[in-house]
Amino acid sequence: MDYTLQQLRYLIAVADHGSVSAAARSMYVSQPGVSAAISHLEEVFGIQCFVRHHAKGVTLTAAGQDFVAEAREVLTKASNLKRRAKELSEAVTGRLDIGCFSTVGPFFLPRILELFERQYPGVETTIFDGTTESLTRRLRSGIIEISLMYDLNLDSSFQKVPLLQLKPYVLLPKVHRLAQQPCVCLKDLVDDPLVLFDRPHHDEYLLSLFKGLGRQPKIGQKVRNFELVRGLVASGYGYAILNVRPALDHSYDGNYVVCLPIVDDVPPANIVLAVAGTNGTTRRVAAFIHSTMDCIKSFDPATFRWITPPAPTKFEAPFHVAETPLPQVAETV
Repeated sequence: MDYTLQQLRYLIAVADHGSVSAAARSMYVSQPGVSAAISHLEEVFGIQCFVRHHAKGVTLTAAGQDFVAEAREVLTKASNLKRRAKELSEAVTGRLDIGCFSTVGPFFLPRILELFERQYPGVETTIFDGTTESLTRRLRSGIIEISLMYDLNLDSSFQKVPLLQLKPYVLLPKVHRLAQQPCVCLKDLVDDPLVLFDRPHHDEYLLSLFKGLGRQPKIGQKVRNFELVRGLVASGYGYAILNVRPALDHSYDGNYVVCLPIVDDVPPANIVLAVAGTNGTTRRVAAFIHSTMDCIKSFDPATFRWITPPAPTKFEAPFHVAETPLPQVAETV
């Protein structure tokens, strides 16, 4: 079934002008060429598109009307395909400033950046990590263009691309009385000291998990460092509720911790890509969103593990060490 897009254009021109001669004149081609194209299409597809009237032009048959409508769609799709190919062929270059929430970034951003820089090697990236407040402030001021973060009270002035939903879990010291259980109920912990990860909006989310109990947890310590939370729990200062889960089951000082799922019906925390404004994005931002969505497909939120192994580490260029001469020290006797 051989036919060309140009033949479809001739077909539509004849339908629009109501005659072969008028169509030929509008497209600056010969009348026999247009007639041959129509005859070829009718033969290939086995339908009669027009009724020919001697010296009075042509009219579309019922089948011809449907066929011309389909031909218009084919040409529209072909035009879109050409436009998309042009977009893909144009290199994405420049600098992209990326924000990330301080506890989310270490788990996801290295993998995302590895894929992004492989897919778009012409883009130079710069990373800013911080709290929700600092990231939203930088987004609004234009210091960063996009941010990987929790969707905690982000207002409608931001475009949000949903990525993941992370269920909260309980972190216990290995010697805790509940550490050997497969899961835990919040009511069994409400009287234990809670080591609270004290970040604005994030602490509000954690405390909201206890609303169903009608009681608030007993706050032990409030700290803003993720690994300090894990360290305090590992040393027996209480329990914690977190959403991101490191691969290691011990803290910095070597004490062990246990991660248990929560039996209660508790809401997950949503991870999103946030972009300031609602008037579209740059091509660099769109490319980063595309790479992130591709990368996240390899992550299993249930186990908080990557399904595929990381790409081999490869340095494209050696490290450079500044050749600064050592200061001369006078000898003393």
